[in-house]
Amino acid sequence: MGSTPASLVLFGVAVGAYCVALLFFVLHVALRRRWLGDVGLGLVVAGWPLHLASIFTRALEAGHWPLGNMYEYSTGISFVVVTVCLVLMIRARMRLIGLPAMIVAIALMGVAYMLYVPPGQLVPALHSYWLTIHVTAMATSSAVLSFSFFFGMGYLARRWADQRMLAVATAPAAAGVDSGGAATLTMGGGAGGGLGGASSAFADRLRRILPSARALDLWSYRFVMIGFPIWSFGVICGAIWGEHAWGRYWGWDPKETFAFITWVVFAIYLHARVTYGWKEKRAAIITAFGFAAILFTLYAVNLWIAGLHSYARA
Repeated sequence: MGSTPASLVLFGVAVGAYCVALLFFVLHVALRRRWLGDVGLGLVVAGWPLHLASIFTRALEAGHWPLGNMYEYSTGISFVVVTVCLVLMIRARMRLIGLPAMIVAIALMGVAYMLYVPPGQLVPALHSYWLTIHVTAMATSSAVLSFSFFFGMGYLARRWADQRMLAVATAPAAAGVDSGGAATLTMGGGAGGGLGGASSAFADRLRRILPSARALDLWSYRFVMIGFPIWSFGVICGAIWGEHAWGRYWGWDPKETFAFITWVVFAIYLHARVTYGWKEKRAAIITAFGFAAILFTLYAVNLWIAGLHSYARA
């Protein structure tokens, strides 16, 4: 039995650092202690160069740009997710973004490990400089557009919390008299206890943790504005590569079709937002469909639907 490749060892250590970081981010959210978020950030900073080194050594071991199969592709996307997360945590001081980013990065790396194949030569169809251009663009845009989903879901959570607390604050006070004649007040159908009280307490906690709904909506929009042009560029490069490899720019192969569907989802987001003023709730829902389309294009099409891109599973 051969020794474990250095790239896989570094990969495992990076995953371990991210898993511990995720634990600290969970504690940071639960306990609201800043130092817990700082420790989580430190662990991500420690894992990032190991993650980068695993990709670099994989390239040396395989002798090609490390985006030739699902293991390498998933690892690459997770690396971009972690990189963007670090930028936000350091430059924008957003410790909270570490929670969803680490969940997705660890999930992607877990899937990558399950789809692991030893370093080897590329299949003939991938021997092209377009591999570097097209696949790198698609991996980068997939990671960037994921953050539009993170912030969109954060917006929906903050919106619910604001509405819940507003409902509690404006509910008519119901006066009652106890057995001793003292007046008692209940707000919002029992907001002080039971399920109503628990949901109100949770809503209040969300309001303390999350930025304003407007800020979350704007961050989601910014990441679509960054990721959508990169995705468009990647699709165009894929069409050019297809003409070189197969003699046609577009053939409605399953991967091409679902990459186009994903493009349409985010195009609808931008068009509806700019033309019809679809912001906030409707925009956040569209990012959820976009994120689902990205995952379907990445995994379902590659692994379960036969097509010209099926070589990516090996």
